[in-house]
Formats: sequence, C-alpha cells, structure tokens
Amino acid sequence: MNIERRDFLKKTGSMAACACIGCTGVGKAAEMLMAGKYPENPPGSFRVEGTKLIIDLIKHPTLKETLGWAAFEADKKKVIVVHPEQSSYKAFLNKCTHQGGPLSFKPKEGLLQCAWHGSRFDTNGAVLKGPAEKPLSEFKTALEKDELTVYLA
Repeated sequence: MNIERRDFLKKTGSMAACACIGCTGVGKAAEMLMAGKYPENPPGSFRVEGTKLIIDLIKHPTLKETLGWAAFEADKKKVIVVHPEQSSYKAFLNKCTHQGGPLSFKPKEGLLQCAWHGSRFDTNGAVLKGPAEKPLSEFKTALEKDELTVYLA
C-alpha cells in the first residue's frame, strides 16, 4: 500500500489529537477552545459603553473569585479577563501573538495558554513558552466597588 505523506500526517495527527484530548479528560473544554467558544457569561453580567467593557462582578461570580477568568466580545474585539490575585485584574486581546489562536487561563498554573499551538504567557502577558515571541496586547482596567471596567481603546 502506498500512502501520501500528507494523508498519513493528517490521519495520524487527527488520531493522536483525539487520543490526547480523551486522555486529559478535557475533551469538551478543549473542543470549545479550539473552536474559539467559551462558556457563556451570566445574563446581565456585562455591558459595552462605547470603547469600554463594564463587568458587574456581583452578577459574574466566577470572575469575582481569585483565579477566575472569562472571555468577552466587545467593540469588535475578543477580550480575555483574568483575576490572578486578590486585588488585581488583567485584560488582554484574546488572540495569541503567534497565529491568533484563542487563549484560556490555567488557574492551577497561573498562566494563559493558546489553544492552537500551546504558547504560554504569564499574567502580565509575557511569553513563557513559544512558539509565540511577542507579549500579549493588554488593555487597561479599573476596579470600582463591584464593577470592572476594561478600556478597549
């Protein structure tokens, strides 16, 4: 049997990816991230005012918790917000600087990771592991009482 190299790589790569996803126990989560989908934000937990994303932390308890994170789309930008420490929030363009893959936050490891090629970033957006070479694009944030504002411009 003669098989083309390209076909062999496609078939074995797909099988390996499926096996890895099944072994890790994160099949659905990994599948969602690969498709750029995230769990939905609670209804009424955020609003967009011009170039500001305003998150009501009382209505978004996951993000209020330390090591919580969420993804949003606002002002035609995809944004990932993480709560790495008790009194700080970080917001980044949800786009890996390598090839634009979606990011997720790994709370146990305290880092952001690209779903496509595995690049890793610390909670300041600096590259920890490639293939990405550039840091993440960060947005300024401001916390006032239970409202987090992300400035998108």
